[in-house]
Amino acid sequence: MMEPSTFYGGPLRGSIDCGCTSLGALIIKRLKQNGQNVAFIDQVTGRTTTFEQVLIGSMKVAGRLKMYGVGKGSIVAISSENRVEYPIVTCAIIYLNATLVLLNPAYTPTELGHVLELTKPKVAFASTKSLKSLQSFSSHIGTVLTFEDHVADFLNNNESQDQLVPSPVILKHDVAVMVLSSGTTGLPKAVQLTHHNVMTVLAIIREDPRYTDLSVPIKSLGLLPFFHVYGFMLTLNTCCNGFPMVVLPRFEPALFLQAIHTYKITMLNLVPALVVFLAKHPLVSQYDLSSLKMILCGAAPLSKDIADQVLERLPHVQSVRTAYGMSESTLGALSNSFATTKPGSVGRAQKTAWIKVVEIDNVSINLGPNQVGEICVKGPLVMKGYYKNPEATKQAIDPTGWLHTGDTGYYDGDGFFFVVDRIKDLIKYKGFQVAPAEIEAVLLSHSAIADAAVVGILDEASGEVPAAFVVLQPGQALTAEQVGNFVAAKLSSAKHLRGGVLFVDEIPKNGSGKILRRELRQRIGSTKAKL
Repeated sequence: MMEPSTFYGGPLRGSIDCGCTSLGALIIKRLKQNGQNVAFIDQVTGRTTTFEQVLIGSMKVAGRLKMYGVGKGSIVAISSENRVEYPIVTCAIIYLNATLVLLNPAYTPTELGHVLELTKPKVAFASTKSLKSLQSFSSHIGTVLTFEDHVADFLNNNESQDQLVPSPVILKHDVAVMVLSSGTTGLPKAVQLTHHNVMTVLAIIREDPRYTDLSVPIKSLGLLPFFHVYGFMLTLNTCCNGFPMVVLPRFEPALFLQAIHTYKITMLNLVPALVVFLAKHPLVSQYDLSSLKMILCGAAPLSKDIADQVLERLPHVQSVRTAYGMSESTLGALSNSFATTKPGSVGRAQKTAWIKVVEIDNVSINLGPNQVGEICVKGPLVMKGYYKNPEATKQAIDPTGWLHTGDTGYYDGDGFFFVVDRIKDLIKYKGFQVAPAEIEAVLLSHSAIADAAVVGILDEASGEVPAAFVVLQPGQALTAEQVGNFVAAKLSSAKHLRGGVLFVDEIPKNGSGKILRRELRQRIGSTKAKL
């Protein structure tokens, strides 16, 4: 029996496993059902790949991987930019009940060395761009295979392939994939997601009215990094739920906009930085984006003002929907459905998920409506734990199964949730807790500001004071005083930019669009900026 101040998203209408004894079996079943329909389109070459071709190709790769000794319990890594072959390889690894590890190709040597030493993959797939980095840690990897040579050879092999039948697994125990935590506050941790975790997400999306009730056929854009839990789940969503995807290798403004224009994209899955781009960048008006009907945003907070700017600029977009989740909750635990939403909210509890808010300094106390505390999640979306890190797992998941997210937020009287900020990012000013995201939302509402980030810097008298990093729109000019006055006119005294304003060319962010505040703090130093 749950406490009155917890929220349950309700059960799924259908089965999570659909009678399948592994995630691999589910993928094969759905690829066969989707058959000759187009699954992936390479934005650069225009080449299309059907679901049947994904199935045949992934069977070929799986057959070759068996020759390298890959099987249940093996760890296989991928380090590559987005490409059509990426989901083909991930499916192959999953069929063999091996554990897939998704590596960020932009990892620094310190980050990459840490992850490879932790996971020690039997095989690692690399693109040309990431090959040299992986080879420098060859002692931690059994075999390195490249997409350009090895995978191309596997797929071009015309020998007849036996239809591989995945062996049964213990769905709630066996790990299908490990995604790496974003590492914004330290080295990445390997988040273990079971077959059941992933199958739950696929079942939720299959019943999601944002997908089932859209007024036009869905065609999505594969722009979010496939190594991130958000991008990875979208590739599996294409394979299992039949929504075609146009794959982009990277974000470039013209490439991004041209893809929407050329392929008549109807749904975009984005992070806030890209929604800001759509709201503010002058290049957007040069392309026909009228096919767009829905924008789904996650990975970090999105202000209502930016969402409103996008809707005003792109009136054919029916809505900008936000959701909340993390790698540790296998993607979204809160979401705005197609029918119900509230401005500024990340929605209500996702199906299968329990959500509550607890006091930051006393997690045994549940909070009521409109009280800010730590958001906690329970249910089949919660990870198994961190790989080879029982202490961190114990800190994240309490003995009763609640995942403590490290994010602050609150819910209103209707059960809609609002995310405030990361607990570790809150600025402590004279006893007040100041959320950087709130100040950033105000800064982004200024027409001359293209992007912004706020951090706390040490101050002897006040503890910490907010400082802002600001990127101006092309051709615009502002002084630090003007920016400070703009914020002061809209927010209470504790949130004023006493730490100063620094104008920069760009805001550092990780692959999922989260601001790298640690880098900004290092840049500004530990003393108050004299700006």
